[in-house]
Amino acid sequence: MSAEKPPVAIRITRPYQSEDELLARELDTISRTGVVLVGAQPRPEGVILRFELALASGAALLRGEGRVIGYKPAAVGHEPGLAVRFTRLDSKSKALVDRVTTLREARRSEPPQAGRRDRERSVPPPAASVRPPAPSIPPSPTPTSSAEIPVTPASSADVLPVSSQPAPQPSVAQTAPIDMDREAILARLRERAARIDQSRMGEILAAGAARRQRA
Repeated sequence: MSAEKPPVAIRITRPYQSEDELLARELDTISRTGVVLVGAQPRPEGVILRFELALASGAALLRGEGRVIGYKPAAVGHEPGLAVRFTRLDSKSKALVDRVTTLREARRSEPPQAGRRDRERSVPPPAASVRPPAPSIPPSPTPTSSAEIPVTPASSADVLPVSSQPAPQPSVAQTAPIDMDREAILARLRERAARIDQSRMGEILAAGAARRQRA
């Protein structure tokens, strides 16, 4: 019966100078139950790995064993990562996991718009967004009575006294029709009178005298 092979050991170094810097950039790669080893090569699922996550200085932050549960082609930006579930951690690594859990819970409880509103208050609006007030348009004048309408005063040479203005005279066009009608009536009367003979005229005059006597 062959001896069981020891776990594969891998060491991942991230380009950060401190623990705080790593957590600020890759906080979501660590959880209470596992870690995503950014930059690790693909491994078959189920394989047990002995891993170590270190800073650029070589100081180890996370050390333990875990089982491979998947591979992410873009774990952080364009960098791939190997997802591992913890099976064993040392005491220092457990302290880091506890700190990560506290930071993630604090971030989850923070209102999502609080930081954005604070930034908006501190940044003044761009100059292009400030528009000058629109010029006020005076209201249309309301029609007034003739006594309220302003009139430009004329000079004394343009205004005549009322007493010196001549009285209006009837025009020829107004009197001409009356004169023409009168002449036409007189002409017709003369024409009718010429047609009545003298004897008939005597009878008419006598009849008119008899009626006056009876009255």
